[in-house]
Amino acid sequence: MAIYFVRHGESEANEQNRFAGRQNTPLTDLGVRQAHQAGAAVVALGIRFDEVHTSTLDRARRTASVVTSHLQEEPATRVETHALDERDFGVFTAANKSLVKKAVGFRGYTECFHSTTGTPPGGESWEDLRERVRRYYVEVLLPASREGKQVLVVTHKYVVEMFAVVLADLHDYRDMKIPNARPLSEEDLRRIAAAPAVAAKINDLGEHVEIRLPALLAGACVLGAFLQLVLRSPLPAAVLSTAITTLLMCSTFFGMLRLQPWTLRVTTGLGRLVAGTVLKSAAGAALLFTTDSVPLLLLGLALLVPPATLAPVLALLWGGDFHASVRHTLAASLVTPVVLLLVAATQRDPLPRGLVAASAVVLLCAVTLPTLVAQRLRHRDPITAGRLTTNWNWLGSAALIPLAGLTGYALTPSGSLPAELIPFGLAEVALVVAAFALPRVLVGVLETRRHLYVTQGTPNVFLWLTVGAPLVARAGVLVKLLPALTAGVFFAALVLDEHIFVRMFRRQLTTAR
Repeated sequence: MAIYFVRHGESEANEQNRFAGRQNTPLTDLGVRQAHQAGAAVVALGIRFDEVHTSTLDRARRTASVVTSHLQEEPATRVETHALDERDFGVFTAANKSLVKKAVGFRGYTECFHSTTGTPPGGESWEDLRERVRRYYVEVLLPASREGKQVLVVTHKYVVEMFAVVLADLHDYRDMKIPNARPLSEEDLRRIAAAPAVAAKINDLGEHVEIRLPALLAGACVLGAFLQLVLRSPLPAAVLSTAITTLLMCSTFFGMLRLQPWTLRVTTGLGRLVAGTVLKSAAGAALLFTTDSVPLLLLGLALLVPPATLAPVLALLWGGDFHASVRHTLAASLVTPVVLLLVAATQRDPLPRGLVAASAVVLLCAVTLPTLVAQRLRHRDPITAGRLTTNWNWLGSAALIPLAGLTGYALTPSGSLPAELIPFGLAEVALVVAAFALPRVLVGVLETRRHLYVTQGTPNVFLWLTVGAPLVARAGVLVKLLPALTAGVFFAALVLDEHIFVRMFRRQLTTAR
């Protein structure tokens, strides 16, 4: 008779991009709703389960309880066993997945987690996991099925994938990206295991994007600038704005699929956020009030603009609190226009009012609309939302790569560089460096939490340069290279930040070993 396998619903560790392993981590609200949807799917199959087998970990047990609550008859037999517990990840347990990948590299990560000869340091080897799962299938599940019993197995990602390996009699292994809470039959697992090689290549591409994102962004920006110098053809404004908005919408959509809406009401860290925003806004407003210098006005704008929309993505990649980063980014995006309106009320220069309008457009098109779509999907089809996050979340990061290329292309002066642009002044270089260094210094005085460092130290450079364009246009030719330099420093700062965070993480791993 039938055996169905279900990976538990989304856990807090899944949501926060951490390896849970054999640690207990509760289901999120989405995870509970995924379990209810899985129960409805099981009912639709018309199967009366005689036995339910789960691991001993809370997230699997809770999922099984929710799923079976939808059945007309509770299974007569319930089995909780360590044989179905998640793989032991050793020193990587509770670690940020992206930092692990960046610290050990693609080959090291593949060897530890997806190689038939691999073992996470201090963890369970592939062979031991396979043998554990094979024995349970052969000695427990298969005999029950042959006796005519319908069996439901609720367990974990790596265990479900190993059942697929056993059922398909594979002698190699790849990351199958098993989604949370989707009921899978034995035939489904065989089909997943036999997926064409292109599926593995797509998974690998996603891993490479995740591991190398800041470097890819910086490289795309440089390539875009180079193409502008070669082609000498500026993009039409409508084309550029449409492309940028579309790419930002894509990035925001995948990022907001992770968002628990209620976390936006959490007030933890609000004081630090307000203090950091006030300090930055006060410094930026002071510059707008007290100077006519174009470089200093641009620095003031850099301090006034909200965090970049990619800040939550960076926080997730670098081990920060994703939800806190979202809260800080959205809060600063809402507070900044208010500050600018106050500045605009006392100035004749329309620049602050232009920034308010641009902020509103970005909030609506690049943040609000994709967030609403993502949240609607989470509500109506939580399993699909989880599957997109598990399998395709890297597309949100990948969308930023052409965005960086467009930025480099659009901000580089078209045509050959005049001679006066080559000896770029030290003052302008210092200005650009200060625009990124000053927020980091202000945050360092208040707090060293990573998500705050990322949000307050990563200004929305696209918005800044869009609004500052009129200033650059009326400035001397030397300043016209400032936007391209700013973009270069922006992406170089991301590479430097990641290098620092990864080095810190490697030291933690060395200590743990």
